Amino acid sequence: MILFLLSTILISICANAQTNKNTAPADTLAPYQRDHSIPSFKIQMPDGKWFSKTNLQPNRPTLILYFSPDCGHCQLETEELLSKMKEFNNLQIVMITSRPFEDMKSFAERYMIKRFPSIKIGADPARLVTTFYDVKFTPFSALYDKKGKLVKVYEKGIDMEEMASIVK
Repeated sequence: MILFLLSTILISICANAQTNKNTAPADTLAPYQRDHSIPSFKIQMPDGKWFSKTNLQPNRPTLILYFSPDCGHCQLETEELLSKMKEFNNLQIVMITSRPFEDMKSFAERYMIKRFPSIKIGADPARLVTTFYDVKFTPFSALYDKKGKLVKVYEKGIDMEEMASIVK
């Protein structure tokens, strides 16, 4: 009887050890990994107006780009993105930062963002976007198809060529 009990415990331990440790429980995933639609957000744009998910144009792919105005990689990515805007003419881009409003406004002026009507830039004082994506590094981007479903996440910068092929 003791031998049977010990072998049952041993088998149970071995079976438990064989479970896949790489599968994260749903409650440890970032919200975007559970919900593949564009998150709710509310950003204050340089002109002081507010822009939210409800203001997005329907049936257009969307890029949510989280950045920090003082991040060198974010500045380089912005320059590259702006230089390729002809390739992204059907893409609506929402650039979001949690940094102070004045920092965002200076960044928008420096890169003359308002010359691109398809780009909205703003400050997210409630940090809704950083929480939804569990942002660890900037720049962070999420690309959505025209139905608002997640296609690709770029956690450490956009692969512009790849994104251009996806968006077309």
